[in-house]
Amino acid sequence: MPSNRKQQPESDLESVLRENAALKRDMDWLSRQLYGRVMPGLFASPAAPNDIPCQDGKPVGEHTAAAHALHESAAPYHAPEPTDVPTDFPSDEVTLELPSAQAGGLSVAGYESSETIAARPAVIRRTIRRAMYVSNDGSGMAVAAPAPALFPDPSGGPLMFDASFVAHVTFLHMEGMSFRAISNLMEAESGLTVSETSLRDLTLSASKTVMPLCAAMVVRTLPDWNNLRRMFEEAKSNGDWFAEDFLMRIHALEELEEHARIRADRFGGSPEDLYRERRAARTESARITAAFFGQCREMLPAQNPQSPLAGTIRYAIEHERTLSEFLHDPRIELSRANPETPVADPFAALAVCADECRMHGVSFREWLEDTLVKLKQPNPPPFESLFPR
Repeated sequence: MPSNRKQQPESDLESVLRENAALKRDMDWLSRQLYGRVMPGLFASPAAPNDIPCQDGKPVGEHTAAAHALHESAAPYHAPEPTDVPTDFPSDEVTLELPSAQAGGLSVAGYESSETIAARPAVIRRTIRRAMYVSNDGSGMAVAAPAPALFPDPSGGPLMFDASFVAHVTFLHMEGMSFRAISNLMEAESGLTVSETSLRDLTLSASKTVMPLCAAMVVRTLPDWNNLRRMFEEAKSNGDWFAEDFLMRIHALEELEEHARIRADRFGGSPEDLYRERRAARTESARITAAFFGQCREMLPAQNPQSPLAGTIRYAIEHERTLSEFLHDPRIELSRANPETPVADPFAALAVCADECRMHGVSFREWLEDTLVKLKQPNPPPFESLFPR
């Protein structure tokens, strides 16, 4: 018997919960495409400490280091204790100057000094002298040598920590060491006292620095037609002219999608209009997609296995199912890579970067130090140039 009760309008809370559930489904899909599973804390709010399986107070299960980082990142915060450096602590001095090609017509007017803690690889106290220049022509123009990548002491002391020390601590933590263990290790090895809270704050500063880079890294590794087109364009720029055939087919798919959108707009632009036009266009898209993957399988055996084109073709074949999903559901965009993809927990961003370094055979510690230095510059280089390779 049909009910006479009127349907209640959706409340603001219900609307938010529904939207959050849809977003989580999208983020879970993204994580599965990248890692084969949903990474803890990567595309969702970080789990509370009690939500992470623990044994003897330590996280257990796969990716223990990343889980440990998430576990500690949610721990109660305590004010950091002052950093204590012994009077006989090993030290050195470094002078930063402009390259000779840039120093022409300039004279050194003085030096700006900073007292830092570095790890090269042993932990040392380093004095950094940054050269300051004035023009010889009397114009009054002043120029400074590039600034070092420094992180302030979280305890509020006068010392700074350079990128090498921050990368060293971050690496140890991502390998599974707690901040307390790192603090104890430093005190035992060199007498340097840095509280576990200060070490956590320094690692958090490093993770926040690389978070935008991490988001770009996640997006560029998605099995997505936009990224696939970029990979074929890179192969073509390296001299693999056969990539042009694949680019033409991808361009044809993009044109069909754009024409469907234009036709839908002429009918009013409602979601139903767009879905109808996409269904009609994707009959032809299915033919182009089948020809695309057929060409991939036909050409792969003849390629140099180490060439960029061969790697891109293998990537396309491996992700054929995901790349073809748009053909079966008009709600799915041809390309779903979003440059604003969130990485909610900063410690999870470090786990993504560490995994990428491991996949490419790159030292995470060395990569992180070099990347922190470059990202701390006034005009950092494009993210693409910083990806582990």
